[in-house]
Amino acid sequence: MENNEIKISTRIIFEIIFILLAFWLLYLVLDVIALIFIAVIIVSAMDPLVDWLQKKKIPRAVAALGLFLALFLLVGLAVSFLVPPIVAQFQDFSQNFSQYFQAGEISLAHWKDFFQAKQINFNLQQIADNFSGALTDLSKNIFSTTVGVFSGIISTVVVFSLAFYMSVEEDGIRKFIISVFPDKYKNYAADLSFRIKDKIGKWMLGQLLLMFIIFAIDAVGLYLVGVPYALILGIFAGIMEIVPYVGPIISAIPGVALGFMISPTTGFLALLVYLISQQLENHVIVPQVMKKAVGLNPIATIIALLVGARLGGVMGAILSVPVATAISLFVNDLIEKKKI
Repeated sequence: MENNEIKISTRIIFEIIFILLAFWLLYLVLDVIALIFIAVIIVSAMDPLVDWLQKKKIPRAVAALGLFLALFLLVGLAVSFLVPPIVAQFQDFSQNFSQYFQAGEISLAHWKDFFQAKQINFNLQQIADNFSGALTDLSKNIFSTTVGVFSGIISTVVVFSLAFYMSVEEDGIRKFIISVFPDKYKNYAADLSFRIKDKIGKWMLGQLLLMFIIFAIDAVGLYLVGVPYALILGIFAGIMEIVPYVGPIISAIPGVALGFMISPTTGFLALLVYLISQQLENHVIVPQVMKKAVGLNPIATIIALLVGARLGGVMGAILSVPVATAISLFVNDLIEKKKI
């Protein structure tokens, strides 16, 4: 009996050591896992289009290659057309912010009197100086940030190469996932991977389309009502669409504030642009674009974004929603006691 207890204790110790070693190895290859997961996300979004083209009698390899080349072309065109004006607008805004602020301070003097009457004291000039300094630092760091992005070109090539080969091979993701699971769990892993790919793919395509539409509406609307830097504000609004409910509100703050710095009329027109955009999003765009994309609960999405950003910065935030989607499907299987 004593020998048996010693064997059990030894086995438990070895299991603990193995688990700790596994986590340590996982930590060492975390960047590699992140690249693989990004490739899986890209394939999840591209596969429905590849499958559709394959049904039209186009060879799968040709369809995948054509889509990836089109994607690279679109990204290249977007970068070449958008990056220069974005950089120029950031630099111009940082240099002229004090002038905008002075104009806004004059036009909004009655608001300042209102706050002071309510005994709400704040130093507008100090806020302006701090914000202007932050913008100046940001514009100075744009070049170094761009260099940092291009320094990851090897990782980008690896991700898209892996995604391409997964797309070329039919059911590439399923076969890849099955290959890393024991025989006991292969069937469940195949089923789960299909559902994850389907859900992430629909969500990603819908989300990208939603972000682009909101970007276009806000950028054009703000430009027409005379708000400067409409391109940057539109891009910011599109990016913030990934955050449910609060994202559109946060994205409206700088645009409306900048509008009021020009004049009260411009400020109210900017607010009207965001209100119209929000109403179109809620009642027209989202029901049509996202009707097939069953996403996460909004609260779960916000929590996932916060946790992802805390653990992995920008990359963590990008991966957080797909990872949370996969986890939610697995947890839902456990709750429903689906055979695993």
